[in-house]
Parts: sequence; structure tokens; C-alpha cells
Amino acid sequence: MKFPSLNDLDREQKRVYGQAPNDGAILVVGPPGTGKTVMAMHRAMKCQILGQKPSVIMFNRVLRRYSSAWSGIAKDIELTTMHTWLNAWWRKGRMGHLPKVSRWVVDWEELLDRVIALDPGSKKLADLNWGHLIIDEGQDFPEEMYFCLGRILKHFKRCGISMQLTVFADDNQRLQKENNCTVKNIAANLGISQDNNREFFLSKNHRNTLEVAKFARFFQVGKTSGSSKLPSKSGELPSVDFFENDRGLSDFVARKLKISVGRQVGVIVNGSQKDVKRVKNQLETRLKDSNWKTQFYTSSEWKTVDELDFSSPNTLTVLHQASAKGLEFDIVFYVGLERVDMDGSGGMNERMAAYVMASRAREELRISLTGLDMDASAPDGVKLLPRPALKLCRFEGFDDQKPKVASFLEKVDWREPEEDSPFWTEVA
Repeated sequence: MKFPSLNDLDREQKRVYGQAPNDGAILVVGPPGTGKTVMAMHRAMKCQILGQKPSVIMFNRVLRRYSSAWSGIAKDIELTTMHTWLNAWWRKGRMGHLPKVSRWVVDWEELLDRVIALDPGSKKLADLNWGHLIIDEGQDFPEEMYFCLGRILKHFKRCGISMQLTVFADDNQRLQKENNCTVKNIAANLGISQDNNREFFLSKNHRNTLEVAKFARFFQVGKTSGSSKLPSKSGELPSVDFFENDRGLSDFVARKLKISVGRQVGVIVNGSQKDVKRVKNQLETRLKDSNWKTQFYTSSEWKTVDELDFSSPNTLTVLHQASAKGLEFDIVFYVGLERVDMDGSGGMNERMAAYVMASRAREELRISLTGLDMDASAPDGVKLLPRPALKLCRFEGFDDQKPKVASFLEKVDWREPEEDSPFWTEVA
């Protein structure tokens, strides 16, 4: 995908680039497809010109790899994850062992206490000057982190050291059930408000077709991040496909790829890491004599992340939904929604996940369900989907499932969005 130049930016994006303060903290909020990651890179390039030594924090290794395809655009800008950056920053300040609650959980309270305790004239304090820290997908980091970073910014300012922080976030794209922070609380902890011209909003959807955007909006659960303006480009209705088993699904995907030359295709799996491997193996077998490159990623094989290719056509990427944040593909197959279990969750987390996954598709979206007993009651994942009367998607059955789809849909107890959700209340 071509990286948008400054001339390609829309009015809201140019406002972020040209008017966002270059000191202290700012917050940029926007729904999927509005260009938050693009603006994170443009923000970094501008900071580099200003001599602020930017570091761009990505949510996970896969998104860092995806964004590294633009590294030729933003030369010498550090793209990293929070875990990697934080350890390097702490070592640079010669602060000893990074305080942790567990292997992957930072003790932000102790970290803050140890930084605040440094003498204002300490060389360690100067070494801890992070320059301009830019955080993408900021909603998926804990509130304790923002409390800590906000206090550190204020402390360094009192000590005469200028540091900057920019956060890009969207309340509706929180995938982690525990480690997350609302836009409101990010702003509060960083001392940001619209009144002080430090909070900016993006609303134009540059990614999806009209049909995909409408389908994704069905799953949006909140309004604080706003809804993107519906795009004008049109395409096919998203499709909900019923397959008898995994083999039928894999056969269909392979046939689809053979008529989708030049595309980038993503198969996003809801399930376990073993489910990801199984889907990948079945597809790889079917595509071994084709000109398609099949690649996959699981957290258990994270060392392969730098081998992922997100720039070449005829590329099929299979990965878990937890790794799909921030990515986009021409065609997306979302697999395993039938595994969703809403017991005790009320469906909010599952709706958020569906919102994020649906909005990964640039041109075509297919929700793929396998192994359902069409004579039994519908699983929770099917209940989350828009009922046929809304005409947001089409429902198709394959092989033995085909004649059973209509009667199956008639029995579904649809779980629709709340009355005040953006789907019902937002004006296109």
C-alpha cells in the first residue's frame, strides 16, 4: 500500500500535522480507517525535522512489522513495541532493573517513584529524556501507564527538560479486556482537553468500501471516539458463509484466491493459536502449486514476525485476531465467530472484536462459519450478526449447508446493538 504524502492528507489530518502543539502531550482520536497510523508516521517525521528524536510505539510486533514497510519513508525513526522501548529507555537512564509486577506487567507506581526521586541535576534525569514518544493504538495500554507518563512529563518540565508525547486512540477498538484505557481517561491523565487545543479528531474513512463500513458500524459500542464518515466508494455486500467443515472453507478460500490476482488477503482467526496453524496448513496445502505466498504468525512463533511481507501482491496472511490490530487487507476472511461465548460478558467485548476485524477489509469481507448444526439453536457468534432484514450482509450456505440456511436464520435470537448505539443514531 502506498504511503500517503502530505498532499494526500485530508483537512482533519492536515490540521493534526500543522496545528498540533509540538510541546507537552496531545491526543488524536479516530475510528478505524481514518489514518491514525499514517498520521503517527507523519507526526514522527515532523518531530524528526524539529530535532525531537521521535520513537513510535506500536501495539504489537505484527503492527510494528506492518508499519516498517514505510520505514523508507520515515528513515531513522524508531518503530518499536512498548515492552522493548521501555526496557531500552530504563537501561539508558541506568536505573537498574525495570520494576515489574510480573514478567509482562510493569509496576508503574514504583517506576514513577524512582524517577521522581532523582535529583533535578542528575545526569540520569537527562538520560531519561525520551524526546517525542508517539503511541499508536493507545487505548490498549493500561491507565496506570498514562498516569505515570503524565506525571513524568510534568516532573521533567519542572526540572527544565522538555519532552513530548502524542497518543492515537479509539475507544471502540479495545481488544484487551483488562489492559486498556478510555480516551477520556487518557486525556485526563495527560492533562489534555479540547479547550487547550490538544485533542484532535479524525473522521474520514479512507480504507473501507461503503458496504464494509456500514457492516462494521453495526458492532460499534460507543460514541466517545465518534463514527467515521461513510466512504463513497462502493463494493460488494459483506458475506456470512456457512461451511460444513474446515475443509470446505479452505477449498473455497483457495478458489477465491485463484480469481483474486494481485490482492493482499488476510485470514483472521478467532480461536486458539492451534486453530491459526490448522487453517494455515490447510490453505498452504491447497495453494502449494499457485503463485500465492502463504504466511502466518502466532505468539508462540514470534521470531518469524520479521519475515512477514505486507507489501507484495498475491500474499495470504493467516493470523490470530489478537494480532490483527491496525492491519488492513484487500480481502478479509474472519474465521471462527461460531466459537464466541458471551456468558458473563454481555457481548461488549465480542462486539468490539467484531468491529475491529470487520474494519480490516479494504474491498471485501467474508465472515466464515464452520461445523454448525443447522437444526440446533444458533451460537452466540451468529446472534451478534445483523439480521437479514437490515440488508447489511448476505447469508450463503455451501455444500450440505446451503438448503438449511434460510430456516436456520429464522430461528436466530438476534442480539442487536443498544438503542443509543452509533449504528441506530449516527447520521451517514
